[in-house]
Amino acid sequence: MRKRIFIADDHPLSLAGLAAALEARESVEVVGRAANGIDAIAMIRRLAPDCAVLDLTMPGATGLEVILELRRWNVGTRFAVVTGAGTPQVMAELARAEVPGIFLKNLSVDDLCDGILRVAAGETVIAEDVRDLLEAAQDNQSLTTREIQVLQAIARGMTNQAASDALGISAKTIETHRTNLMRKLGVRSTASLLVRAMRDGLIDVSDL
Repeated sequence: MRKRIFIADDHPLSLAGLAAALEARESVEVVGRAANGIDAIAMIRRLAPDCAVLDLTMPGATGLEVILELRRWNVGTRFAVVTGAGTPQVMAELARAEVPGIFLKNLSVDDLCDGILRVAAGETVIAEDVRDLLEAAQDNQSLTTREIQVLQAIARGMTNQAASDALGISAKTIETHRTNLMRKLGVRSTASLLVRAMRDGLIDVSDL
């Protein structure tokens, strides 16, 4: 019996490409597509596919929000997230939600399709690159929320005073957080701090 797969992605090329790759396999039937999270919720509830493959960032509702909503209604549907937003924090959030399939968009088409079919068959499949990011998330759990905020301010080129004004804490406290960040991440300069932070996914360069 063919696996019934649903795909949601707000990027038309990604949506069409993945659908074509899956439909090329005799064991798959793509039963529906959506370009936003709201349509995905409605269609998945109605179609009850074996597996729903979701982009993480979509208009209306994120892939994770779609999953959390539909778990109440579609107990037989398995879920996989395919995302380009590969930061340790994002991966850790998906892992905490026990999403059975987590993949990055840099995966080869064949490997991605194989992984999706394994998820549809009942397996939990976490791509190797995702596992690396989850390890980085564990390494950085010691950073406080305030330290992350200060790190983001530093990445945006803010002076201590500007960060102080933005975060509502003193410039001296900003400098203390900067020192603690360098100690925790094992670096000795602001430049090295930013390189390490970008490598570990603690800051998103697209937001700078």
